[in-house]
Amino acid sequence: MDPITITIGIIVLLFLIFSLKVIYQYERGVRFTFGKYAGVIMPGLRLVIPIIQTYRRVDIRQRTIELPPQEVMTKDQVNLKIDGVVFYHIVEPEKVILNVEDLQSQLEAKASSELKEIIGNKTMKESLSDRIDIAKKLISMLNEAIEDKHAKDKKDWGIEVKGVQINNIELPKELIRAMSKQAEAVQEKEARITKADGEFQASKKFHEAAKVFDNSSAALRLRELQTFQEIGTEKNTLMMVIPSSMANGDGKWTLPLGIDELKKQEQRDRKEKASK
Repeated sequence: MDPITITIGIIVLLFLIFSLKVIYQYERGVRFTFGKYAGVIMPGLRLVIPIIQTYRRVDIRQRTIELPPQEVMTKDQVNLKIDGVVFYHIVEPEKVILNVEDLQSQLEAKASSELKEIIGNKTMKESLSDRIDIAKKLISMLNEAIEDKHAKDKKDWGIEVKGVQINNIELPKELIRAMSKQAEAVQEKEARITKADGEFQASKKFHEAAKVFDNSSAALRLRELQTFQEIGTEKNTLMMVIPSSMANGDGKWTLPLGIDELKKQEQRDRKEKASK
């Protein structure tokens, strides 16, 4: 075989080897001919002419950007530390290559600045309770900035923000302590009100019971016996029961009176013995 033919065959083979490119289903290729944009390469086995043409691969799957924790000022002058996640995917790969340098860094910076603006128009209470509203507003503002509607030479980024998730909103430590004290004060107040109401209801019941016991000595006696029984069930309790017969009507014990009588009786006995 002619050496020239072999040489040409080898050159053609090498040309094909270096020209054929595989673009995966989740990718798109952006082709340049002599440095000028020449179209989007779709998935499959594609031809890119060496030296004359170059291409850039672009992954069109959904991606995420984590917004690092940042301090933002609310409308009522409270510093909050907030972080979140932005979900996006590429819809026009040629614009991502032609119009944006370092897409992720620019999108992160834009999302952080827009988030500060949103929180700056809300109070602390609104910021803590309206996470869904904050996320919706941030999606809308990012998509508007990405589309670059207000620019004369419109150069949108070729992406679409699909969602935003606000993860953590941290309060200043001093404010957390103040809110904790306030919550404790409210709980203590409610506990005191509940206790006072309970004591009031109990006093009404005691008053009614006192009327019953005043009209029925048998009921009072039964209550005394029940109280003795309850005390007796307690461990390490010494109980001494004094019969009611040892007390007079005004509640004074009659036991000292009996001792005085015994002493008087002894004195009388001594006098009788002495007279004999």
